[in-house]
Amino acid sequence: MKKTFLLVCSLLTMIVLFYACKKDNKYEELSQLADMKLQEAIKFAENQPCKPAEEWRVDTFSYRYVAVHPSFEKEYSTLIKEYRKLFEQANKAYKPGKNGALVYDTSPVVLPPHFGARCKDGKMIVSLATDLELVEINQRLEVLFPKVRDFFKDTPCTNPSKWGVITLRKDCEFIPIAITDTPNFRTFAEMEQQYSSLNAAKIWLTQGMDCSSVNPNSSKTVVCLDGKATIKL
Repeated sequence: MKKTFLLVCSLLTMIVLFYACKKDNKYEELSQLADMKLQEAIKFAENQPCKPAEEWRVDTFSYRYVAVHPSFEKEYSTLIKEYRKLFEQANKAYKPGKNGALVYDTSPVVLPPHFGARCKDGKMIVSLATDLELVEINQRLEVLFPKVRDFFKDTPCTNPSKWGVITLRKDCEFIPIAITDTPNFRTFAEMEQQYSSLNAAKIWLTQGMDCSSVNPNSSKTVVCLDGKATIKL
C-alpha cells in the first residue's frame, strides 16, 4: 500500500512538473509553431514552374525573399497571418530569465537587393545579382552608375560637416562621391545597394578583373564651394 501511495505521488509530481515546464516553455512552443507556419507558407513558393514574371510579387522576410503567385496567394496569406499572430503571442509569452536574454535577435539583418521574380532552370526564383548573366549586369551597371554618382549633384552645400564620402567601384576605378541626408535618401541608398551588389557579382564572374581590391586614396573630405559639395583629396 505504501509503495502504491509513493508511486501515485511520484506520478502526480511528474504531471505537475510537466505542466509547469509546459507553461514556462510557452514562448518556445509558440515560436516553434510560428516558424512552422512560416515554413509551410514558404513551401508554396518553392519549386514553382515558370509563369510570366509580371504575375508574381515578392514578399520580404528577415532572412529571405519569397516569390508569391496568385495561384496560391490565398493559402499563402492565410498561413502568413497565422504566423504573425503566433509570433506576437510568443513575444507576449516571453519571460526574462527563463527564455534567454532576448525575445528575438535584434541585430540588423540586411538582405542583398533583389531584381524581381524570374525563371531560372525551369523554376521561379527571386533573383539576386549572382543569378544574372554578365551582359545584364553590365547593362544595369551602365544605367545605375550616373544615377548614383549624380544623385546629390544639385543638393546645396552650406555645411560640410553634414556631408560624407562613399566610394563607388567602376571596373578597376575607385570613384568618391559626396553624400548627405535628404528626404529622398532612401531612394539613393536602394540604388547604391543595387549598384554595389551588381558590381560585386561582376567582380566574382570575371574573377576580379585583375583589379586592386584596395583603394589607394581612401581618405577624403567634403568642402562647400559656391554652394556645391566638393571632395577634397
